[in-house]
Amino acid sequence: MITFTRITTADPEYAAEKDLRNRALRLPLGLVLSERDVAGEDGQIHLAAVDEGGRVVGCVLLVIPGDGTAHVRQMAVDEARRGEGIGSGLMAEAERTVRGMGIRTVNLHARLHAHGFYERLGYRAASDIFTEVTIPHIKMEKILDD
Repeated sequence: MITFTRITTADPEYAAEKDLRNRALRLPLGLVLSERDVAGEDGQIHLAAVDEGGRVVGCVLLVIPGDGTAHVRQMAVDEARRGEGIGSGLMAEAERTVRGMGIRTVNLHARLHAHGFYERLGYRAASDIFTEVTIPHIKMEKILDD
C-alpha cells in the first residue's frame, strides 16, 4: 500500500526524497543533484509516496510562483516501482493540493520520453521542444476542473 503525504525539508523523509531524485533524475544523465539544485526547496511543496515499509518510492515538488499557477518542478518514481500507478497517484495528489489553494492551472517541463504519461493525465503541449538538464523537454499545461 502506498501513502501519499506532504513533507518538509525538516522531515526525515526529505533525505530519502533527495536520494530518489538523484538516482531517478540525475545519475542516468551523468549528473548529480547538487546543493545548488536543492537551494530554496524549503519554500516548495513536497509530496512523497511512501510504501508500507516507510520507504519513499516517489515524489513530486511543486513551486507556487504567485501568479495563480502551480509548476511541477520535479517528479520521480523509484525505477523498481514504475508501472504501479505511483506517478499518476502523485500527480492526482499534487492537483488536489493546488486545487485546494484555489489554483486551476498546472504546468511542467516534461522530459520528452515522459510526454505520453502526462498527456494521458490531461496535460497538453504548450511549447516547442527545448533542452533542459542536457535532454529534450516540452512545456505542458493542464487546466484543472472546478
